[in-house]
Amino acid sequence: MKKVIFLVFVIGFLFMFNYNYASAEGNTIEYVGVEQCAGCHPAEYQDYKQRKFNKSWRVLKMRGADKDEKCLKCHVTGFGQGGFISEEKTPHLVGKQCEACHGPGGNHVSNPVDADFKKQMSVVSKQNICIECHACMTTHKSNDF
Repeated sequence: MKKVIFLVFVIGFLFMFNYNYASAEGNTIEYVGVEQCAGCHPAEYQDYKQRKFNKSWRVLKMRGADKDEKCLKCHVTGFGQGGFISEEKTPHLVGKQCEACHGPGGNHVSNPVDADFKKQMSVVSKQNICIECHACMTTHKSNDF
């Protein structure tokens, strides 16, 4: 019985601790914002500018929900994960940007030729990341915003 309780505790702890956003030293990796990505990835940046989620912050502000934590997790980049804090403190992270899906890019930006950092950024940061925001879409349809 003790082994089962211990195993449940360990699994729960692993779910709570978001390993993707921590470096080997345990320091949080910095979110850098879409403008940092644009310089080296112009085609991807142009694609991003055409996407609907590019407007997510403007829509949130228009609806007066720019301080609502339920909304911020999907309408900004890195909220609650060492990224967006407020429009005043982290203006470079307003809206849904590259790092919302690919994870913080601080290591990649500081050392763009490092193969490990390039590999980390080339895929989405975790499986089923899209559903984290798209599951909320039913809320958008059922509420009067």
